[in-house]
Amino acid sequence: MSIEDLETRVAKLEQARYKCPDGVLVDDSMRRARTAVEQKQVYSAVWKWVPSSYYDWSYEERAKTLGAPTIDMLCKSLLMENKSVDPNSNDATNPKFVLVVIQYVANLDERKLSSAIRSLRPNVKDRLDYSKFDWRIAELADNDRLTGYSHNSVTPFGLKQEVPIVLTRAVLPLYFFWMGGGHMDLKLGMAVSDFIKAMNPIVADINK
Repeated sequence: MSIEDLETRVAKLEQARYKCPDGVLVDDSMRRARTAVEQKQVYSAVWKWVPSSYYDWSYEERAKTLGAPTIDMLCKSLLMENKSVDPNSNDATNPKFVLVVIQYVANLDERKLSSAIRSLRPNVKDRLDYSKFDWRIAELADNDRLTGYSHNSVTPFGLKQEVPIVLTRAVLPLYFFWMGGGHMDLKLGMAVSDFIKAMNPIVADINK
């Protein structure tokens, strides 16, 4: 068997394991996401491929495809940058970047996000003034560098560089939710409790 034949066989076995649709090859992003979930032992994790037209659908159609009883379970991961923080800062209580996991149907309240980050300093007197926060969606280059995932495929699992994760408190009563899975057409669902146990996010009220 030649090296080419062996590589083709391995690729097909990987495609079968990941249950890839025809024409989709397993890439590094998918491997990082899957490996991270497995290493965290998230036993409630469910992977589901969706059609490439998924993002043209209504939230109701997306939820139906995923088997979600409510559109509130559909979440996205946004890399946010605090433009007021020096790029060379290493202050863990005032991070330059955070990954926000929030529902598609919700809007991010930047002041509430600032409150969540301010609370990282236990002593109220040490907390930064709200004027020290200027939240923007991170530039594409920073998103690629820190998460390693492309648009609509970002997942909190397997980030290239660790950043604080902020999870909206609104998902807590839902018991289960869906997010990106490392590929634009691959979604990852899991129990909220398992996500919190695995990722230790900052859980906060960040919805408008």
